[in-house]
Amino acid sequence: MNGQLVRSDALSMRAKRAIDLLTLSYEPILVWQLDGCIEDWNTGAERLYGFGPEEALGQVSHALLQTKFPIELAELTSKLRNDRYWSGELRHICKDGREVVVDSRMQLLDDGTVLEVNRDVTEIKKLAARQATLMQELSAVAAKFEALFNQSGIFAGIMDLQGYLREANNLSLAWCGYTREEVLDRPFWETPWWRGSEEVKTRIRFATDQAAGGLVFREELPYWLGDGRERIVDFAMHPIRDPSGSVMFLHPTGVDITERKQAETALRESEQRLRWIGSVVDSSDDVIVSKNLDGIISTWNKGAEHLFGYTAEEAIGQPITMIIPQHRLDEERQILTRIRRGERIDHFETIRQRKNGSLVTISLTVSPVRDSEGKIVGASKIARDITEQKRNQERNSVLAREAEHRSKNILSNVQAIVNLSQSDTSEGLKDVISGRIQAMSNVHSLFVESRWIGAEVSAIAKQEFAPYLDEQGARVRMEGPETVLEPSAAQAVAVVLHELATNASKYGALSDAKGRIILAWSHAADGQLALRWTELGGPRVKAPERQGFGSRLIEGTINQLGGKARFDWHSEGLVCEITLRA
Repeated sequence: MNGQLVRSDALSMRAKRAIDLLTLSYEPILVWQLDGCIEDWNTGAERLYGFGPEEALGQVSHALLQTKFPIELAELTSKLRNDRYWSGELRHICKDGREVVVDSRMQLLDDGTVLEVNRDVTEIKKLAARQATLMQELSAVAAKFEALFNQSGIFAGIMDLQGYLREANNLSLAWCGYTREEVLDRPFWETPWWRGSEEVKTRIRFATDQAAGGLVFREELPYWLGDGRERIVDFAMHPIRDPSGSVMFLHPTGVDITERKQAETALRESEQRLRWIGSVVDSSDDVIVSKNLDGIISTWNKGAEHLFGYTAEEAIGQPITMIIPQHRLDEERQILTRIRRGERIDHFETIRQRKNGSLVTISLTVSPVRDSEGKIVGASKIARDITEQKRNQERNSVLAREAEHRSKNILSNVQAIVNLSQSDTSEGLKDVISGRIQAMSNVHSLFVESRWIGAEVSAIAKQEFAPYLDEQGARVRMEGPETVLEPSAAQAVAVVLHELATNASKYGALSDAKGRIILAWSHAADGQLALRWTELGGPRVKAPERQGFGSRLIEGTINQLGGKARFDWHSEGLVCEITLRA
C-alpha cells in the first residue's frame, strides 16, 4: 500500500512538472478541447500572441488566432483522432494584427484534449525568403538554404537544478540517433550529444549553472550525432520558474543550424569572390563590358569609361552599337551569331568610336555568358586600346623599310668603292678599301647622332682632317655656312674629302710641313652645294697624264648624285671644285 502511495506521489509530481512546463515554458503552449475551447494558455503563448489568459481561455483557438492551416481543419482533426499526433506550419494573427508563422506540434491526450506546442519561426521564414532571393545568384547553395529553413526542428528537454536530464523530446532522440536510456537521468554535460569535446562539456556545465541561477544562456555549439557526425546547434538553456519566481527546473532547447552555417560561409565566400572580381573588373585598365543577346549593355567598367568617354550611367541599357562605326555594324551581327553558338572570339582587331566621334583601334575578346542552367544569356567583352601598338607596328615597318633602303645604299656604295679601288699590292688594296670604308663609317656615326636626318659639312670635314688639324688651325682652314646634308650627299662628301686628303698627304700639300689646305663651301639659291678644295705651299704639281683611281672614284661618287667634279692642277697645288644637290 505504501508503495502505491509513493508511486502516486511521483506521478503527481511528474504531472505537476508537466503542468508547470506548460504554464511557464518560453515556447507558446496551449491546451484545447478537440471539439471545443482553450483550457490552458501559457506565458509563452501570451508573449507571442498578446492575448492574456483571461482573453484566451474559453475561446476557440482557431477563431481567436484566425489560424491558417496547411490542410483542412477537418483533415487535421481526423489525423489527431487517428494518429494522436500532428505537426506542421500554421499562420496566426496576433492581438496587435501581426501575422506570425509557427512550427506547431499537436498531441491528442487521453482525456480528449489537445496539447499544442508552437515555436515562432516568423523571422526564420523572412530570413529564408531574403536568402532565397540571394540564392538566385548563388544557385549552387540554394538547395542547402531551402533544406535548412524547410526542415528546421527544435530539440527540447527538462533538467533538474543539479543538471540531470529528466526528459527529452522525440526529435532530440530520434533525429540524433540516441535512445532515452542513453541520455536520461545523467548530468546533461555527460550526455552523448557533447561527447566530442571537453570544452563543449564545460560550456554546457556553465550554461546549467547560469540557468539554475535564473539567467538565460544561448550560444552556438557543436554537437554529435549517434553515428559520430559533428553538427552545430543554436542552443539555449532557460530557467523555468514557479509562480513565486523560484527556479524549479531547467529547459534546454536547440535548433540545428548546420546547413545554415555552411550556407552562410559559402555565401560570405561567394560574396567575397564577387567583390574581388568586381574590384578587379572595375579597376582594370582594359575595357570590360557585358551585354545581353539583344546587344544591350548590362555592365560598363572604368576602363570602358576612360577609353570610350561614356559614363556607366550613359552606357548601361543602351545598345552596344553606340560605339560601333556605321561601316562596322555587320561585325556585331556576326559576333552575336557566334556567341549564340557558344563560340569564343579571341583577339579580334577592329575599330570602335568614342563619344567625341574619334576612332580607336582595339583588340577584342568576346566570351559567352551562361546562367546557372548553362543557357547562354549574353556575352562579356574585354577590349584593349592597340592604337599606339598599331602605330608602333607601322613605324617599325617604315623603319625596317628605311633600314633596308639604307643598308642597300651602304652596300651599293661599298661595292662601288671596292670596284673603283686598285693597288699594286694586296696590302695596298686592303689599306685603300679600309680607309674609304672608314670614311663612310665616320659619317654614319654623325647620322646616328642626328637620328638619320643627315650630317653637317664642317663635322664631316673635321672627321677627315683630324690627323692634320693643329691648335693654330694653320694647316687646314674651313670656310662656309652651316649646312646639313641629307645622308646620301653626306656619304658622297665624306668619301670625296677622304680621297682628297689621302692624295694630299701622299703627293700634295699635306705631304709638306709648310703645305696648307683651304676648304670652302657655299649654298647656291638653286639648292646646289658648291665645294672648293684648294692646296697651297706643297710640292710643285704637274697635271697627271692620265686620270688616276682617286679621281675616277670622286667623279663616280658625285655623278651618282647628279653632281659634277672638276680638277685643276696648278703648279702651287690641286684645286677641286664640286657641285651637287645638298
